Amino acid sequence: MKRFEWKVEYSVDDAEIDRQHAEMIAILNELADQLHGEGPSDGARRVFDHLAHYVTTHFAYEEGRITQAGYPDERIAEHQVEHNAILRQLQGFERVFESGDTAALQEMMPFLYGEWLIHHICGTDKEYVPWLTGSR
Repeated sequence: MKRFEWKVEYSVDDAEIDRQHAEMIAILNELADQLHGEGPSDGARRVFDHLAHYVTTHFAYEEGRITQAGYPDERIAEHQVEHNAILRQLQGFERVFESGDTAALQEMMPFLYGEWLIHHICGTDKEYVPWLTGSR
């Protein structure tokens, strides 16, 4: 599985959010490494649990930060809808993880790298940058 590394173009110009995004990429890479074997291991389970907890904590922080920055309420609500959809998808992956379906677990990684990394961070999150930087 291709590994992703933090790149400056992923930045939302907020040091803490960028640090959290970089940490989530590192956790995703670790999960991909753990899932590369025969099936879900105890190590993979620990990494998945860490990812689920970290994502939940990150979303709460990010929503608080953009609220503090004055991001419009209706845009925050849309952002929360997207966060909730990602969390529901993670819960679905957790059920797959529990079932031990290795093929389905392998399909999880493109979603996490694509939908979450590319669409959410590089798309949706970039929309709040002007509020964080005061350049709107």
